[in-house]
Amino acid sequence: MIKCKISCFLIFIFILLSCSDNNEEYRTDLKQVIDSTGYEGCFVLLNVKTGKKIFVNHQRCLKQFSPASTFKIPNSLIALQTRAVSSIHDTIRYNGIEKPIEEWNRDHDLQSAFKYSVVWYYQDIANRIGDSTMKFWLDTLKDYGTMTRAGRIDNFWLDGSLVISALEQAVFLEKLYKGTLPFSKTTMDTVKQLMLIEDNPNYKLRGKTGAALQSKTGWFVGWVEKGEDAFIFATNISTKDSLDRQFLGTRVSLTKKLLNKLRVIN
Repeated sequence: MIKCKISCFLIFIFILLSCSDNNEEYRTDLKQVIDSTGYEGCFVLLNVKTGKKIFVNHQRCLKQFSPASTFKIPNSLIALQTRAVSSIHDTIRYNGIEKPIEEWNRDHDLQSAFKYSVVWYYQDIANRIGDSTMKFWLDTLKDYGTMTRAGRIDNFWLDGSLVISALEQAVFLEKLYKGTLPFSKTTMDTVKQLMLIEDNPNYKLRGKTGAALQSKTGWFVGWVEKGEDAFIFATNISTKDSLDRQFLGTRVSLTKKLLNKLRVIN
């Protein structure tokens, strides 16, 4: 009788930890992986083939934060679609004013600006796009967070006037992966190539990091391609301290650890 009660209890705990419905899974057992970093955070994984979503710290996955440099994904799409930049090799000259990150202190094209997350380059192309055109495309995206461009045209994705949740990031990226966003196939394929981080025999990893100084929040969003399968992910963490090297590195290392535990990557 005691063994039966213990077995029933363990089954109940397993169900509580890993299930909510057939298409969503809440993994409270994996929250300790996030907690072990010393930061608050959340993670969502979306299986494109099945539509199944896995949440770690579900409630936070629904909370909206400034997208910071993850907005370089839609910003690149809009810039290429509207010809604010002619190609990934469209170069903007460095103005000579020293920037806080050494890699920013030189000329950049779209490809290098995306790779090194060069804020001034993307501020320049946002000004090229202009208020009315940017608003049109944000409205066209429909569910990219609050879609609000209340702040300055070259700062609204950094100052908190536009905010987005981890779940909304994943939904947006699923549309990009599938090619169902309101952009040309060429534009979307170009941005997907900009997002490529790793390409090995086992998988391709595409993504973009972001860090919001005001909310002290960090992002790593993207997807893993494995043959015909794809897994969209969004990781969000925050700190009460400064956004130091350890915090910035955790965005990617934590994501990979969770992807490994979920058997998405080795």
